[in-house]
Amino acid sequence: MFIITNALRNITRNKGRSALMIIIVAIVTAAATIGLAIVQAAQRARTDALANTTISAQITLDRSALMSGTRSDGADGKPDMDAMREAVAGKTMTLADYEQYAKESYGVASSYYIETASVAATDGGIDAVDSNGGVITEHADSDQTSDAEDDASSDGGASAPQDLPQTPQEGKGMGAGGARMTVGDFSLVGFSSDEAIANAPNGVFTMDDGQVFGYGTADDGDVIISDTLAQANDVKVGDSITVANVADEDTTYTFKVVGVYSNSSDASTPMGGPMASTASDPANAIYTSVSTLDKLGLTPDKTVDVTDAHGNARQTQAATLSYTYVFDGKSNYDEFVRDVKAAGLGDEYTVTSQDVQQYESSLLPIENLAKFARTLLIVVLTVGAVVLVVLTIFNIRERKYEIGVLTAIGVKKVKVAAQYAVELLAVTLIGLAVGVGAGAAASVPVSNALLSSQVEAQHTQIAQQREQFGRDMQAAPGQRPGAGATSDATSGDAPDNGQQQVGEHKDAGSASQAIAKLNATVNWATLGWMLLVGLGLTLLAALVAAVFVMRYEPLQILADRS
Repeated sequence: MFIITNALRNITRNKGRSALMIIIVAIVTAAATIGLAIVQAAQRARTDALANTTISAQITLDRSALMSGTRSDGADGKPDMDAMREAVAGKTMTLADYEQYAKESYGVASSYYIETASVAATDGGIDAVDSNGGVITEHADSDQTSDAEDDASSDGGASAPQDLPQTPQEGKGMGAGGARMTVGDFSLVGFSSDEAIANAPNGVFTMDDGQVFGYGTADDGDVIISDTLAQANDVKVGDSITVANVADEDTTYTFKVVGVYSNSSDASTPMGGPMASTASDPANAIYTSVSTLDKLGLTPDKTVDVTDAHGNARQTQAATLSYTYVFDGKSNYDEFVRDVKAAGLGDEYTVTSQDVQQYESSLLPIENLAKFARTLLIVVLTVGAVVLVVLTIFNIRERKYEIGVLTAIGVKKVKVAAQYAVELLAVTLIGLAVGVGAGAAASVPVSNALLSSQVEAQHTQIAQQREQFGRDMQAAPGQRPGAGATSDATSGDAPDNGQQQVGEHKDAGSASQAIAKLNATVNWATLGWMLLVGLGLTLLAALVAAVFVMRYEPLQILADRS
């Protein structure tokens, strides 16, 4: 009891020194509280957002692994492309292969797939729309050819079908695993469900007239076309349209138009540039069900005989397949990655998620802020510990005579050291309470201000990159050049025009706005950590005080004072 009473008396007796130590501890604690709150908030934001986000993923071929396995023995070390093509062809997954992993036991919430075939214009059918808004009248069975076709074919007849190598794109309806499809005038895109059509290859679209087709056999032959294609060919809901097989112009397909849609994107140039096929143009996309493609035999497991621009006969897939798995949270996605590998998925395949990749890239500002907060936390605690130890040393040296008197009258050195520890603990707890309160009040506005500066710095860097090239960076397919997070498609504010909007367009611009504010509030975990920090600083200072107390000899101290 003597130790506690004497310690409290010393605190009130030396008000200036006690106030100085309280202020220093409060400043250190406030800064540490803000830094710790930011670090914890960044961890929560990362974990909670991915845990509560619907994630889509695909299984694709690992092209780098295939290239490394097909490198030639020559001095150049280049991969054997023929061997690689054979390897890709042998590793292409079928619909049954994909479906064996679409199980709830693998963490899959749902799945869908999109099949894409290519069809050609024919006499008596509809005409494709070119990038300038006009129509192309040279059909597959026409004797007329364009200048580009004359260069590719010397017989003056119809141009030979070409092969387009496909690159896997998650949720974009393109061929997974490097499949190749024949290019025509239109892309015939088949969807397995409403979830599939909500992730259409060309992004969000709005139904202007009619309605989306069904997916059963009773709805085979029903299609929806773009408003641009409908206007160019004067087609209305209820009309029939005819197209031809790209490999056999005598084989035609007739569809019933049950709806007309308009793409939300303003892009009209075919994906791949001005030299790409008109089938790449979003306006020339004809949407239908996979049941319709199955009935026509335009499926990924079927092949067609084609002749390329050089007159070489070859076989190519009648359609490409894109299969997508959907998960409720990243934990289920991680479970899927582990389980499919354990179930026998080969090393030449990889599971990728564009959602996870985009979210990871969107976390760059908050990760930079978290790194700054960790550095601030380390620096503040280090400086605080040093200052507190130095003040304790000066305090002990100033009170040397007091220590000599106490030990001379019989008070043990351990009790004297304990008295200083109690003083330090009382002062530290007061400073801790003041600092935590100030830090809790300032953590949210300070963290959001710092995050805003990080986001602004990222935008500035992007703008500098654009200025370096003297123009905006090249936009993604179907996105206007320079369109970013503030565009209508990515801001989350859908146009309110009373029309049915279908599809959920996902791109890197929307992901970059995933975290605009940081909820860096002080919770019980933060309070617990700060209490441990306060006790740690007190223990460190008390140990230093104990060392000095133990070194002092009371008789020598009194003799020196005399």
